[in-house]
Amino acid sequence: MHIQFEELARQFEPLIKSQINALGVYSHFDEYYQAGLIGLWEASLRFEEGKGEFAPFAYRTVRGRMLEQLKKEMKFKTVHVGFSLELVETIPYEGGVLPLEQEVLDIYLSHLTAKQKIWVVKKLFYQMKETEIADEEGVSLTAVKSWRRQALAKLRMLQAENIF
Repeated sequence: MHIQFEELARQFEPLIKSQINALGVYSHFDEYYQAGLIGLWEASLRFEEGKGEFAPFAYRTVRGRMLEQLKKEMKFKTVHVGFSLELVETIPYEGGVLPLEQEVLDIYLSHLTAKQKIWVVKKLFYQMKETEIADEEGVSLTAVKSWRRQALAKLRMLQAENIF
């Protein structure tokens, strides 16, 4: 590549920011932006023009660098901060799972009843079907559907009131 890195960084800034959003990074934006810039720098150094286009190569390299940063952050939290696996839930996304600390989950679900919380966690985080939830909880499918309806209504109301 015969372009100045500053210009390359300006051109690929939307890619870096979109990957931060796609990975669900809501804290440490600057660290992930820096990881994206490092990935872009590495891509510019390793790219061979005869082997395809730069943009897809840059995309993979930037995303890979950010995923490495995410793994390092989680390893640090697990080893040094003492998070146990019991305190960590996961959210599925296109590249695997992202950690969601139990405290954050509790804040968002604090206004729900125990049964509504069960539906949210099992349906959205463990991706269980309502019939599976009903079987596991020993209740009717109608009861689980009621939990869903009430939880969604309450969450929509709280969002409309800007509670979170």
